[in-house]
Amino acid sequence: MNGIGCGRLAAASVLLTIAASAPLLAQDKDRGARPDSLQEVVARVKRMRDGAGLMVGPWMVSNLAAVSGASSSTLPDFEAYWQRGLDRHLAIETSAGLWHRQLSAGSGASAESDGSFLVPLLTTIKLYPFTSADQALEPFVAGGVGFVLGLEKQNTLGGGLLGGGSASNGTSLTAGLGLRGGAGVEYHFSRAFGLLLGAQYQWILFGQDVGGQSDYKGFGLLAGLTYRFQY
Repeated sequence: MNGIGCGRLAAASVLLTIAASAPLLAQDKDRGARPDSLQEVVARVKRMRDGAGLMVGPWMVSNLAAVSGASSSTLPDFEAYWQRGLDRHLAIETSAGLWHRQLSAGSGASAESDGSFLVPLLTTIKLYPFTSADQALEPFVAGGVGFVLGLEKQNTLGGGLLGGGSASNGTSLTAGLGLRGGAGVEYHFSRAFGLLLGAQYQWILFGQDVGGQSDYKGFGLLAGLTYRFQY
């Protein structure tokens, strides 16, 4: 076969290869332009609400048991949470909090102390009724339930103000039930970070006394920083 024949055969082979691959290329192009399925859209909307946060604020516990002659101090309510999106308007939140109260009396050898630590571990449903996750300002309402750890550390004297007639020097742990309801607003100043302001009512009930009482309830305010996971 001469050179001209070989050249024609090679050109024909190239044209046949292009013609055979054209349908495959078109399929790849169509596949790339294909819109996301409904399942993919729903999953992406859920992921937009995934995140975490840190909050702090006062908890105004009503009817705290007081001891005449003893001083009382409390720390603000601290809370950290992890959030998972359920749909466009709903998220589920898992949180851990910490609140502390300290009773002190006397000084020197007659010094007494009674410290109470409450650790709520709650699961909360958060509803954003008017907005979707791509909006900067989002009001919400929330309600949650879970169990609470109550830790009491005592160093008291039998004849002192806090001992109640019997000395105690040790730590006790008990579990209780926690309920919460509240509302607030989130402001997302960037794609990942935001601020949260909220108010809530929290009620905690123990089967036995912790820090001199079995229930803690009252309104609280929370402010903090939120973060949305970037996938």
